[in-house]
Amino acid sequence: MEGILIGLVLAAGLLLVYGFASQYFLKTEYYTVVSEKLREDRTIVLLADLHGCHHGRENEKLLAEIKKEAPDIICIAGDMTVKNGKHTGEMISLLAKLKEISPIFYAPGNHEIRMPEYEAYRDKLRQRGICYLENESVLFGEDIQITGLDLPEYWYHKCWQRRRMTREILEEQTEPPAGEYFSLLLAHNPEYFPQYAKWGADLVLSGHLHGGIARLPLFGGVISPSLRLFPRYDAGEFEMEGSRMIISRGLGLHHIKLRFFNSPEISVIKLKSENVL
Repeated sequence: MEGILIGLVLAAGLLLVYGFASQYFLKTEYYTVVSEKLREDRTIVLLADLHGCHHGRENEKLLAEIKKEAPDIICIAGDMTVKNGKHTGEMISLLAKLKEISPIFYAPGNHEIRMPEYEAYRDKLRQRGICYLENESVLFGEDIQITGLDLPEYWYHKCWQRRRMTREILEEQTEPPAGEYFSLLLAHNPEYFPQYAKWGADLVLSGHLHGGIARLPLFGGVISPSLRLFPRYDAGEFEMEGSRMIISRGLGLHHIKLRFFNSPEISVIKLKSENVL
């Protein structure tokens, strides 16, 4: 009996070590989205929530993993920086290197918009050819309309602060998509997915929750930035009313310097044209 107890303790200890160590190992997650609106296949790499952290010296490991995927588009769903503005120079350097791999479409998160020199950061990225979208839409090719949602800080609330998003409020932020295009919405906060679906997004790419900080089998993410326990939209793929949402677990750490059973994520989305299957 004693031997069994020792074995269980050792197994639990190893499991805890593995759960803690997982935060240091990048993981690539793959998703496939098929649509008749697409005229050709594309590969998207989604990045979110790096918060000025590093994967290898000067993020060389992150860059190498992204290069392997040979993306047609790199989409950023916010919070590459931190609200105090530290490490912005390093992030600008990283983004310039990513721009050499493929076009970048970037929508801000709640940390970018609170930086003291936010406008300067945004303008430097635009000067380097990065498509930085603040409630704006652009076309990629002849079939994809990419919209970057820039929600005011008001919409990043704590769970005891009631916020009621509606499609009408969302439409005040940014115009609904043109129906003939495949609508790709970069929206940092996934909490409003029902409204994004009603707005007309075919695909929503989000982050913000860091996968729930810690992840438990069957339960998923444990806590959201709004301090909601076991949030519904934590990580992975969701579907509603013909709209899909993919949420990255994020790449870095911020207030809580811990990820548990929650590897940093590079999300790779394979867009497939229904017409060429």
